Amino acid sequence: MGQNIAITLNNVSKCYKRYARPVDRLKELLLPGKTYAQEFWALRDVSFEVIKGETMGIIGRNGAGKSTLLQVICGTLTPTSGELQVNGRVAALLELGAGFNPEFTGRENVYMNGAIMGLSRQEVDERFDQIAAFADIGDFIDQSVKTYSSGMYVRLAFASAIHVYPDILIVDEALAVGDMFFQAKCMARMRKMMDSGVTVLFVSHDIGSVKSLCQRCAFIEHGQLINIGKASLVVDNYLNNIRNTTNQELKKQLVETIQRVEVSTKKISQQQNNKPQTISKSNFEILVKTDGEINFSDSVYRYGDGGAKLLDIKVLNSLHQVTEQLEYKEDFYIQASILFEKYFSTFSAGYLIRDLKGIEIIGSTTTTENIDMPAVEPGEVYIIEAKTLNILNDGIYTIVFGVELPVLPNEQHIFLDVIDNSVVFKINPPMNPMQRFWSRAYAPVKINFSKINK
Repeated sequence: MGQNIAITLNNVSKCYKRYARPVDRLKELLLPGKTYAQEFWALRDVSFEVIKGETMGIIGRNGAGKSTLLQVICGTLTPTSGELQVNGRVAALLELGAGFNPEFTGRENVYMNGAIMGLSRQEVDERFDQIAAFADIGDFIDQSVKTYSSGMYVRLAFASAIHVYPDILIVDEALAVGDMFFQAKCMARMRKMMDSGVTVLFVSHDIGSVKSLCQRCAFIEHGQLINIGKASLVVDNYLNNIRNTTNQELKKQLVETIQRVEVSTKKISQQQNNKPQTISKSNFEILVKTDGEINFSDSVYRYGDGGAKLLDIKVLNSLHQVTEQLEYKEDFYIQASILFEKYFSTFSAGYLIRDLKGIEIIGSTTTTENIDMPAVEPGEVYIIEAKTLNILNDGIYTIVFGVELPVLPNEQHIFLDVIDNSVVFKINPPMNPMQRFWSRAYAPVKINFSKINK
């Protein structure tokens, strides 16, 4: 194991035996050589390395094997086969309830946890006040843990884990239990630990957090490693997997409904002055027009079920000119051409703007803007144009644009055609340096002030 490697897994597998009836377990004990169990492989031949000091995300659906993998790394589960090497002290926040004795007080559990981690009583004495202050549970520190709320439990568990000064910190969705102030406090501490070189394994369903915190990410599905690599790319692969599955499930539900929909013959015609016809006065303008198709670059990420095809996507400045740069507080447009290849009784279209880290900043859809879209026929082309104000800080951004089929009343959508990273554009800093702001986005505010004479 290299000195720069924190964790190595080589074909790690974990198998559980499941019995249809309790008596089958007894039969297997009494009749050696014959099995009555059904094997369930929670992990199957998982191999990867975690470099010291990096933050590795682990994503997957419920039941994919993420928690089992973390328990194997922590040593609370023994793998059925494969090799595992861990280089350094591990502190873990796994599922709520793991690690503490419910009959012990908070204080006693802190000392027990420290002993398990290899700390002497004197070392725990030196850190106890810091642990208690971070947990901030007051007099409950001397009450039995079984009386704690879930929020109090995770406060003490996180405080105990970080104050053993681990080489490797493992967090499995536990922070979602705490209140918003404590979550912010934990995130700030985790970032500080990452900056100091602590290796972090981070399991979360919050894709934004995974993209923001993690350099690399592993995608686990049905106990197998599907993909590992740069966090933003692996997350896109994971989301595409979910979207395809969701599309298929929704399509099955809609087959009978769609078959009953009468084909509409209503056409939307242009006005006599040959200007595109505005369907709605809103932040979105839906225009009917024939337009050509462009070839998107190889860097785009495209998915969808078909039936509609995005032909072109552009960013237009306040003068309605195609641009790759926008100015501070400038009005601008996001425009997309859509060719419909099937009949749909309605549709939805919208955009999402991300920064280069993949963090979703702002966006909207025709559904969000309460625009009722008309039925469309095969061969019709629509131009969707969204007009908005630039509230973004200077930097480089990308646009996701999508066409979807709304599924009412549960407000789910079938993705017809979605293009990720369809447009890359730049926001220039304000001409006046005094107008700069430090957040990702800006919203106009009114500020009042008054002076109180003494």
